[in-house]
Amino acid sequence: MIAVARGRHVVFGTGPVGAVLARVLHETGRTVVSIPVNEYGSDPIQATVMRGDAADFEFARRACEGAEAIYLCLSGPADEWEAQFPPVVDNAIEVAAAVGARLVHWDLAHMYGPTRDPIDESVPNTAKSGPARVLIEQADKIIDATWTGKIDGVIGRSPDVYGPGAIGPEFGSSFGGRVFWPALEDTEITLVGDVDSPRSMAYVDDVAHGLMTLGEMSDSGGHIWHLPCAPPVSPAELASMVIGQARSNADVGTTPRHLRGCALLQLKIVRADIGEVQHELHALDRPFFLDHSRFTSAYGQVVTEHEEAILTTLAWFTAHPRPVNVTLADRVMDRLPPLAKASRLAGRLGSGALALAKS
Repeated sequence: MIAVARGRHVVFGTGPVGAVLARVLHETGRTVVSIPVNEYGSDPIQATVMRGDAADFEFARRACEGAEAIYLCLSGPADEWEAQFPPVVDNAIEVAAAVGARLVHWDLAHMYGPTRDPIDESVPNTAKSGPARVLIEQADKIIDATWTGKIDGVIGRSPDVYGPGAIGPEFGSSFGGRVFWPALEDTEITLVGDVDSPRSMAYVDDVAHGLMTLGEMSDSGGHIWHLPCAPPVSPAELASMVIGQARSNADVGTTPRHLRGCALLQLKIVRADIGEVQHELHALDRPFFLDHSRFTSAYGQVVTEHEEAILTTLAWFTAHPRPVNVTLADRVMDRLPPLAKASRLAGRLGSGALALAKS
């Protein structure tokens, strides 16, 4: 097990995982370049940020020149994965081959089909949804390019994440803002699926450290690795930890027990963003154990206990209150030219016209 020398490292994606990865790379003495891939994320302060088309070869090659490792930490709404991910992954493979850098790709364990057994890296990718197929295809490209000798690539796979910045499904989190904000606001927390079944959930810092390990260990290439995370815990238990640490009076919304396994039915009732998580229903209506023993046996593990991770995450959500919803009338007003904003029509939008629009 030989560690790759430290030097220039490039991170594609500035969502929570990409931003934390930039930080931990910087803290260990690496020079870090971050490349935003879309609007979902924020600029890491510990990295040099380069802006351009992540799917453009010349731009990406300039950004990655001299890099020892390139990391793909892509995020965004699931219905955008098919359009956004393949061009970036294809380009990253070509760039990694051109500059001789290791390619480390982070993805989510949504490609595994329904099972109640622990899931290790040998379990077939049997999920049929469109977003899951996108994840499968991108991982296959990187592994195929590695086994044919084109690049040195590796996959780090995690369950759903939570932590600072992971506010919703567009960041790989089905737990995030739907739990932490209500806890801080003393409002009801709504959980979906079998809330009493343990699930693997990963803290973003643990995911980042796992990816960094894969980037530096020369014998990790050509394989898919499940990244270490704290022991599985039920959503109800994790929500209870959040409420306790926040000293909150929030309640956890419950559904009749005979519906708890019917995650799709619950989603249709309580969530407007059903399309964002429908591809992972098999992880919501039963126990979901992601076995990371292969990684632990090879490289050891240092993971953050849920209690500590929750404390740090609560601090972030406290500093970043829930965005205020913009009303339909406000959105319409923003689109009106200045003269129209002063018209009687604009005034009506705040009363009867707004009610008509909502109906």
